[in-house]
Amino acid sequence: MSGDPATDPPVLQVEGLDAGYGDLQILFAVDIAVAPGEQVLLFGPNGAGKSTLIKALARQIVPSAGRVQLNGRATAGLAPEALAAAGLGYVPQVANVFTTLSVRENLEIGGVRLAGRRRRQRIADMGELFPRLAERLDQRAGTLSGGERQMLALARALMPEPSVILLDEPSAGIAPALVSRIFDMVAGLRATGTSVVMVEQNAKQALAYVDRAVLMEGGRVRLQDSADALLHRADIGALYLGTSSAS
Repeated sequence: MSGDPATDPPVLQVEGLDAGYGDLQILFAVDIAVAPGEQVLLFGPNGAGKSTLIKALARQIVPSAGRVQLNGRATAGLAPEALAAAGLGYVPQVANVFTTLSVRENLEIGGVRLAGRRRRQRIADMGELFPRLAERLDQRAGTLSGGERQMLALARALMPEPSVILLDEPSAGIAPALVSRIFDMVAGLRATGTSVVMVEQNAKQALAYVDRAVLMEGGRVRLQDSADALLHRADIGALYLGTSSAS
């Protein structure tokens, strides 16, 4: 169940974040707060800084200014591995599974910090959450379909029970007929209590599955509102969702 941003302390707090690549600044004073169990979509035009924000939160790039707190703890100076131990999961858009290893081995790597019994239990939990994976535990990940690889990437990131998981374009490379299935799986993470921050180009479709959305443009947060409110705004639909009306 999603938390209440008005009453619950945020599990992820971003304040005044600047980031980029070398001398090229992409993000400018980004402020975002994510409540426990909340699912948040980042959307906007190409080049808006959405994926850069995800990478900065995951410490794949180092912010040049601002503050990020995870469960009340500052993430500055933490390596990606330490962030994972602190409760942050990250699923990049590409290279998100070990293709030469089996499904089981991928999950074991995701749960490497867990004790043996707990790791085995989490693999069983992932099998219940993603039944297709339970049927393919001994299959090499490189032979999975695109949708199955995304399931595995999600499951591997969920193995250590993160408080927040960052998803960068989870429907990328997935057959259009399966995109809604990916979003269903993401929505299903509410049952785990894990918060989600997701970048997704299929923004109109994704808005039907998340709690709140953040519109980014030019590396800045332009607007934040409930997903339902943004989905039914004609101006947002015309400019950013590829629709000509509020329908």
